[in-house]
Formats: sequence, structure tokens, C-alpha cells
Amino acid sequence: MGHKSIVGTILCGVVATLLMPASVSAQTVQDRVSGTEKGSVLIFPKVEVRWDESGFLTQDTFISLTNDYPGSVDVQMYFVMGDPEETTDRFHPGWNFEGREYWSDVKITLTGNQPTYWSAYTGLGYPGPAVSPWTVLDPGDPPGRPDPDHGGRYLRGYIIAFAVDAENGHEVRWDHLAGNGTIVNYYHGFAWEYNAWAFQGVASVVGDGVLNLDGTEYAECFEYLLMNFQAVESAAYSHEGVSQVITDTDLTLLTLGIDLNQVHDDPICTKASFLVWNQWEAQFSGAHRCVCVWDQQFLSLYDSPNHFLREFLQTDQGKARFKGEQAEAECPHSVAAPLLGVVAKILVFDGGNNYGAAGSNLFGMGFDQAVIKFSPQGPPPPMTPQGLMNSFLSSN
Repeated sequence: MGHKSIVGTILCGVVATLLMPASVSAQTVQDRVSGTEKGSVLIFPKVEVRWDESGFLTQDTFISLTNDYPGSVDVQMYFVMGDPEETTDRFHPGWNFEGREYWSDVKITLTGNQPTYWSAYTGLGYPGPAVSPWTVLDPGDPPGRPDPDHGGRYLRGYIIAFAVDAENGHEVRWDHLAGNGTIVNYYHGFAWEYNAWAFQGVASVVGDGVLNLDGTEYAECFEYLLMNFQAVESAAYSHEGVSQVITDTDLTLLTLGIDLNQVHDDPICTKASFLVWNQWEAQFSGAHRCVCVWDQQFLSLYDSPNHFLREFLQTDQGKARFKGEQAEAECPHSVAAPLLGVVAKILVFDGGNNYGAAGSNLFGMGFDQAVIKFSPQGPPPPMTPQGLMNSFLSSN
């Protein structure tokens, strides 16, 4: 079946000085980023909104965020554009727009033990707080930019969120934040979910606008990522006389390390270099992907040599281990940098009569470091109901 029928992830944290109650930091500190623990810095690697050719919404992402502590906390967030600038049908800003911000900052307050959620498309949830809709990154009519691989339009990227003090907006240690991202595809009728990646505060956090993911202030990053995958076009989940099921995989990656200041360093690009093994333990090398800031693609559409295809892998199941490397020849301006990501297995039933999906965080190995820079801000100005409505209307 054609892949066009399948409608289809940032950086790390923050730092600060604040004396916390002993009970806040009594838990055992995780020395590396985690997809199962709470933290002070969260990264939601995949936020994606999609429309069909007529402008009807076909996919949204819902962000869930929880403060698992009796006291209130402010959370500083940055919505980061995942794609470069382009001019297919109008000018679309992106991370390579020299000298310009490619993110939008949002701050919310979570009261004690408060869970909340919102739609990336509208920025609205219940009960509040309301945030900027995702279209603030690229406003226009129609929203989003053309999708060259699947048709329709999309707007995508990731979210960085971290605890800050209410008075000055400086980063603080508050290992009680947890979150999820839920991708809901209305067109094909499936959904999948991932856990936000969490970096815990390790010791003293210095409120200087620099989040050091180095094992001293915040937990470290991974050096390698590991992905178990079902080969593209594998029919291993099928049963004769029951259903024919074909698989593909949606892989989202982002480079760790970003400068979120108004005058900022260049975006980080790296080469994701893959080693792939099949079920017979045969190893394949040469597959790679250039990742600048953020990247999402189905494995079926990776460049040659594409060892993720069933015809080349020769088995239904495989594993891939990869890291971010400097490789100027294949990926210009690339540097060695840690990666984070999420993966979703897409199932196509009986030639497209039905669809399903199952997502998860990638596994990680080893240790690496990254830095997130930002400008501490004071308390957010009050937003009136009319102001919220005007913000929503101006972005849609």
C-alpha cells in the first residue's frame, strides 16, 4: 500500500537557586534522563498538528502536565519549531531563519498536586491554564506548511518545560513534574502516547539561565539510543483468515542542547549514525539521518541504504543503536551531540481498512552532556478571558 495514506521530536532544561523543603528532594536522584521518573526539566519530543488539503484538522497532540507536590510551582515552557524555514506557498519561519527566534515561550503556574492538559491545536484545556496554540509558531491561513511526503499540511516540533521560581523566573530544583504527550489521529482513527523525558536536579541548581545537563546540576543525557523495530512491510502480526497487518515505524529525534536567548547560538545539527542488526545477528552499517534541531520521518522513507526495510533486513524484527556524530561530508555543520526521541509502530490492517499505533520512548545507554540556555523572566502578566480569545483568534 502507498505510504502517502499514513498521516504522520528538543533540548534539555534549566537551573536555579531556591531552598526547597527537605521532602522535595528526599528521593533518590536519577543520574541520567528518564522516561519513567519525575523531574525538574521535561522534554516532550513530539508535538504535531495536521490538516488535510481542505484545511480540516486530522491530527492533534494533547499535552498532560502534573505537579506531584502539595506546593505550587511555576513552569517555564518553550514551544520549539521543528522544521527549517521554507517558502512553498508563503514564507514559513524555521530554525534556520538567521538571527530570529524559532520558539515561543509560555509560563504557567501549577497549584499543589494539580494535573492539567491542553490541546496543541487550540492551547485550551479544562480546567485551565490556557496556553498559546501551537500555530503561534507559524501563523497564517491556511495554518501549517505543506507536507511533501503525505499531502495535507502540518506544524510540528517539541516542548521544553522546567520549574522556575515565581519571583524572578530562575530555574529551580523541583523533581515533581511529570507529563505525557498523546497523538490523536482523527483521519485514520488511532492514537498513541509517550512519556515526557525527565531530567532530575542532581544537587544545587544555580539560577543563572543555564541548564547544565551534566550530572552536576541536572541529570545527564544518553550517549547512545537503542530502538527495537518491526521491519518496514513486515506482515508478522498477520493471521491467515483473520487480518493482514503491515507495519511501518514513525521515528522522532531531537538534538539536545539549545540557546533560547533572543541573541542565540546557532541551532545544533548532528548525524544520527545507525548500526542495525537482524534476528540472525547480522550487522548492517551506513544508514544515517541528519538531524538539525528536530526530525520526524517514517523508516520506510529513510534514504538508502535503508536497512529498516524487510527486503534488506531479511527478518521481521531488528534493532538499531545510534548516536549523534560530527560528519561534515554527510551532514554539513554537524557536531557530536546527544539525541532524544520517541518511536511509534504504525499498523495498517487489510490494505488500509483500519489503522492502529503503539508508541514508546527509546532506550538509552551511556552518558553525555548538553546545555540549555534561556533568559529568566519574571511572573507572567495576567491574561484576561478576552485576551485569551484574542490570542486564539489571531493564531487561527
